[in-house]
Amino acid sequence: MDATTRAQAGRSAEKKTFYTRLSDFLRKFRVIIIAAFAAIVLAIAVIAIVSAINEGAANASSARAEKLVDDYDAYLGESDQAKKAELEKAVLASADEIASKWPRLFAAQRARSIKADVFESKEDWASAEKEWLAAVDAAPTSYLAPIALQRAATAAEELGASDRAVDCYKRLIAKYEGATIGIPHAYFALGRLAEGSKDYAAAMENYKKIVSTWPDDDWTKLATDRIIALKSRGLAK
Repeated sequence: MDATTRAQAGRSAEKKTFYTRLSDFLRKFRVIIIAAFAAIVLAIAVIAIVSAINEGAANASSARAEKLVDDYDAYLGESDQAKKAELEKAVLASADEIASKWPRLFAAQRARSIKADVFESKEDWASAEKEWLAAVDAAPTSYLAPIALQRAATAAEELGASDRAVDCYKRLIAKYEGATIGIPHAYFALGRLAEGSKDYAAAMENYKKIVSTWPDDDWTKLATDRIIALKSRGLAK
């Protein structure tokens, strides 16, 4: 047998040995392998089902939210007080249903925002504040979340709850600075509230933040005026 023939025979034997070992391995661990394969197939199926359910929930909730917006517009445009009262009940009930059924979807945030608007129109600031905060938590990454947080702060101020308003403004700045409009206003509000509690150093810090960061913003002139006023009265350096 020449060298070439011996090499071919060796490779053939090596291949046979490999397939034999593979066959033995598959036979020995066939139950585990089948179970693992089944688990993978099941996981893929579950992901597909969950995705389909989520898509269906998003579509269904969006449709309900759009209908709620239409109903709310009808409520706003109704001049007959008796009919308006009935529409208000229907709008609030529908908003509650949406928020309960899809609590972590944008539709819930929109529904809670509409409820808050209704309460604000009736000057029910406590209920409005509660709904605005719930709207933020429903979908904290949406464009509406920072707006709802600002509205919650306003409602808290209307109630005279300055501490809660400060918390809202600080939360707004911490989470949404650079991602939404209204941040200069939040700093100005913090400055104004700090003045109200006679913490003039904190007020100056917030006003100076506006001036240094947003020199061309509409709130900058007001902040500058407050800085001048506090200095002229000897309340800050």
